[in-house]
Amino acid sequence: MNRNIYTHQVAVNAYLLRAEKFLLLKRKTSPFIWAPPGGRLKKDEDPIAGLQREIKEETNFEVDVISPVNTWFGKWKEHWLLSIDFLVHYKSGQLRLSGEHSQARWVSIDELRKGKPIKLDDISGFHLSDFENAWKLNQFKK
Repeated sequence: MNRNIYTHQVAVNAYLLRAEKFLLLKRKTSPFIWAPPGGRLKKDEDPIAGLQREIKEETNFEVDVISPVNTWFGKWKEHWLLSIDFLVHYKSGQLRLSGEHSQARWVSIDELRKGKPIKLDDISGFHLSDFENAWKLNQFKK
């Protein structure tokens, strides 16, 4: 059996909270959605280390990874993808966006529920229920 055959890619995403608000980033490439920071892991990369790397690259933030919140598996852009989403708390750093994103905004769970100032794209992006799960886990972990 060849152990070097990979059947899918693995992505990690951060429901990153600071002062009771989630960080959302506006993608510069299709799909042009608001989404939490994150990305694909490198081959054989530890998910938590990879998430911290992605957050540092995309925002310049140092974070504490609290706990997994959600998983998703399916086809994304013609490839099979396993996504692991984590509850993450801001630790330090000044926001500096990477070239992958055009904007950043901190939003409360109530603002996400109202769809203002940001409306989530339920078709190609993250769902309100994902943020609700992260919010509930955050309240439990306090």
